[in-house]
Amino acid sequence: MIEEVSRNEMLSTIHYMTEHFPYRLAGSPCEAAASRYVTERLKQYGLEVENKEFYTYNSDPMYSKVTVLEPEMEIDSLPCAHIRATKPEGEIFELIYVGNGDYAAYKDIDVTGKMVLVEVSYAPPVPEKARIAYEMGAAGIMCMNWGNDEEVICRRGLKGVWGNPTEANFHCIPEIVGVGVTRGAGLKLKQLCLEGRKVEVKVTAIADRTWSIVHQPTAILHGNGSSDEFLLVCSHLDAWKPGVTCNATGNATTLEICRILSKHRQELDRDVYFVFWDGHEVAEAAGSTWFVDNNWDNLNKHCVCYMHIDSTGVKETELYEIKASEELLGFAKKNINEVLPELELRAMALKKIGDQSFMGIGVSSITQRKSFTKEYMEHAHGATLGWWNHTIEDGEDKCDPVALEEDTRATLKVLYDLATAKLLPYNFSDKISVFRANVQKVADKFGDHMDFTDLQDNLKTVEHQVNEIQAMKEGLSNEQAKLYNEFVKMVARQITNVTMTCADKYSQDSYGYTSLSYPIPLFADFERLVKLDPASLEYGLIKTQLVKNKNRINDALYIISQFATLYMKTSKR
Repeated sequence: MIEEVSRNEMLSTIHYMTEHFPYRLAGSPCEAAASRYVTERLKQYGLEVENKEFYTYNSDPMYSKVTVLEPEMEIDSLPCAHIRATKPEGEIFELIYVGNGDYAAYKDIDVTGKMVLVEVSYAPPVPEKARIAYEMGAAGIMCMNWGNDEEVICRRGLKGVWGNPTEANFHCIPEIVGVGVTRGAGLKLKQLCLEGRKVEVKVTAIADRTWSIVHQPTAILHGNGSSDEFLLVCSHLDAWKPGVTCNATGNATTLEICRILSKHRQELDRDVYFVFWDGHEVAEAAGSTWFVDNNWDNLNKHCVCYMHIDSTGVKETELYEIKASEELLGFAKKNINEVLPELELRAMALKKIGDQSFMGIGVSSITQRKSFTKEYMEHAHGATLGWWNHTIEDGEDKCDPVALEEDTRATLKVLYDLATAKLLPYNFSDKISVFRANVQKVADKFGDHMDFTDLQDNLKTVEHQVNEIQAMKEGLSNEQAKLYNEFVKMVARQITNVTMTCADKYSQDSYGYTSLSYPIPLFADFERLVKLDPASLEYGLIKTQLVKNKNRINDALYIISQFATLYMKTSKR
């Protein structure tokens, strides 16, 4: 079936979208037109289709001007989205260089009321840099582009809050001025700051913040009806101009997979949902968050995997990269070794990144594509998607047709296998083993502050039960297989929520939230706790929350254990 992938079909899609819908900003007429185009394509393949409309809290970056007052010079800039707009005549800030903009970068630096200069990267992502800067008292942030000597500026959004805000988290959107500049300009300003000179900049940055209607093509490819489960396959439709590798190539891959699978629908035991996310770039995963909020019950009961397709077919990529939930990592690696055995493989556990809005609910996920080597990205100062990403240089010349076809073939194969597998190919052995080892490390380091015995005992029990059930999966009847699949789905729902998020299962962590990089995010604040006086107010507040977090993990493990016991009893009947 993967031989049916048409390179020409995808290139035609990319060219049409780039020519007719070049600036697909969420809520714009161009985005609306692109959504209608995708909707019609989905209808041609015989899917059940609806072009959903809903409101997102959006932002349109309009205008910026940056003048360095001493030494006097004007530098090119672009306004970030979701910022506090300056006065029309501009505002003056002292500029302070803070490197990558993580918490450590602010040690012994007072940025209150000042504008910080940060280097663009995913460590942490830009919205988290802005959140940290605002928390530290900064009034503005200037983002120096990645890459090298390319005179381009990345478009950026600083909203931070994942999805549409609520009364509870609206105040978490940074009230901060934000602009982007070229790397060359940023390096000059960095040097002035490091020389100890007082650098002042006059900045005008204009952007609005408003609720706007966006459009999200949504389609269901019905399989043969033998299962009520489904796969969720998505790519974001909205894009900065011209948005070829972010994300017309991903849209083309998704449509091509839809075209081919629609011809094989009677072979598919599971349905496949195709959704083209809107509000990805500016509204911070608003479309995927809206989808999980408004389809919670169906997702919770029936979704077995989420595949996010983004930036496929990028030129100069040399190896294949998989980011997947640990329980699907082995399955995904096996797939790539079969389809693209000649490529070097880089595989890792998936973190909460672009449009991964399903970790609270606990849906297992895969995202994969050809990628750059480590050396290439280091040379480009962290440009994981190419120095042209989110710039006006992201044109059709940045697409590699061979890589596009390879990406599409590999993803088509993994989706077909998931849609036809009798038993869901989850394997939790490594995930639970690593989880238990991480808890042991936390217990060794912070055992004087909390007793972890109950958590360690519960993990040991769950590890034994889940491994025992997984070892018995061969030779199951169709009815037993359905029961097994229900059990492993439940394990994924529970364990993903307590290992990959800090927010509760119905909410979302802010984009790039620093605590999510900790081995067990719910225990990240132990690092703060040990630096405090046990008699202090702050110690008591943090300790209370950490106890609740441990209870949350224990509760999830108890649910898994109880279901494992019931499964063993039922399966022996």
